Amino acid sequence: MKVESELPFESIEEAVIEARSRISSFLFPRSGVEGDALLSVIRREWRSGIGQGSVERIAAIDGSNNSEYLTLGQVIFAVSASFFMKDTEPVVARKYQIGVMDDYHYRERVSLCRETMELKMALRSLELGPEILLMDGSFLAMVDRGLWSTPYGQKVPYHMRRILREVESTLGLNLTEGLVSYTHLVNLMGKIEEIVASVLEEESGKPPQRDEIRRAMAFIERYEVLCSLNELLRRGRSVLVAVAKRSSSRLYFNSRLPDMEVVRRYTSLEPGYLSPKVVELSFPEYSGIDDTYPISLTYVRLERATSPLRVEVVGNVDESVLEELLGSLARYSVRGYPYHLRRVHELAKIGRDLMSHLSRNLLIPEVSGRERLGE
Repeated sequence: MKVESELPFESIEEAVIEARSRISSFLFPRSGVEGDALLSVIRREWRSGIGQGSVERIAAIDGSNNSEYLTLGQVIFAVSASFFMKDTEPVVARKYQIGVMDDYHYRERVSLCRETMELKMALRSLELGPEILLMDGSFLAMVDRGLWSTPYGQKVPYHMRRILREVESTLGLNLTEGLVSYTHLVNLMGKIEEIVASVLEEESGKPPQRDEIRRAMAFIERYEVLCSLNELLRRGRSVLVAVAKRSSSRLYFNSRLPDMEVVRRYTSLEPGYLSPKVVELSFPEYSGIDDTYPISLTYVRLERATSPLRVEVVGNVDESVLEELLGSLARYSVRGYPYHLRRVHELAKIGRDLMSHLSRNLLIPEVSGRERLGE
């Protein structure tokens, strides 16, 4: 029996040569129906050149987070939110939140803490009257988190509404106040857990499983983000701008290529921007928030031969307003990125060195599981 003809022994070079053309046509659809359609949209919607804007009072918000295992099953986390505004004198602010949680989806939950702190810092900074308030990331993505929209997916149990009401009324909390995430405070987490366990037991008639409690706790943490975002959008709709360096969104072109990649590959290296596309930001039904907000979405290259940025402006803005805004950002850009956002990024950064510093100075013994081996 000859197996050679049925079971080939292929070299990696042969596989690369065979795959090259297929992969290239998928990544660079410059010809054919899709490529022609994208080029048509670019020719119609791309605006070459960016003028000099005149806005001076530009502020920015950014945050950072890091975490590591503290004990087996428990995580220590550190989160920061920073603010910078260029005025007659620079205005700088920074707030840290340090805590401990169990390791149930801890990376996503620490990110929720960071988002909450960024939003609350932005809410407080509105009192300083910035003409433009920049935030790193995307308002739309903050609402639509895909698979992590909630710990329950899209089908949230009806009793979560009751749990949210019980938490807010029993603890007397307005989840949009302050500068830290209430749902991640160590001294409140135990009280919230008691409320959750009590309601779950009443609903099911039996003591809840540990995972049921943890899922509900994560849902409440997500709810705090949505409440804070709604309050910020309601109060600051005329000045809020979200800027993202990376994005996989396909909302603008509806192509298999991400919008940002389309702009990067199909436009010239010169500064310019896409005519804004207005989309609606609405909160998921399970949040109980009925407010909606128009978001003007565009992509921009602030300097020649730099990477494009995704920009969301809260409100339905026309091109003249957008040009003034983008021109003001271009005026203060460094390598195609707004200086103000670069500044707060450096202020907020939390690295591994800081986490090691926390472990040492909090006097918490590290547990590796190998102590019994004398290691």
